[in-house]
Amino acid sequence: MSDARLVGTWTTQLDDDGKAVPGLVSFSADGGVVSTQLNTKNIGLGTWRSTGPDTFEYGFHILAADPEGNHVGEAHVRVEGEFVSGTAWQGTGGARFFDPQGTELRGHSGSKVTAEKFGVDD
Repeated sequence: MSDARLVGTWTTQLDDDGKAVPGLVSFSADGGVVSTQLNTKNIGLGTWRSTGPDTFEYGFHILAADPEGNHVGEAHVRVEGEFVSGTAWQGTGGARFFDPQGTELRGHSGSKVTAEKFGVDD
């Protein structure tokens, strides 16, 4: 966890096959990640780490439930990012989807992600 620039909360845009999906992701100084996007119904929890002077990676899991609250699977998301300024980064990511028994159902990679850091609203 050596890159303090990442610590804080970021607005994100995921390119989902040409459709922009907004989200929020927060990185803690001790390596924790909390993420949400408009195309998911639950938050994701995970970890991050620096991989170079201007690069990092993070991953998180999102639990999925049916309308009755039964566990129906989960998504495992992984993103590799690179700073383009002190308050912006871009990267690529993907997800793998699993049933409740842990069998992988499908996955994808190479989705573009962009982010801008924000602070306390005035």
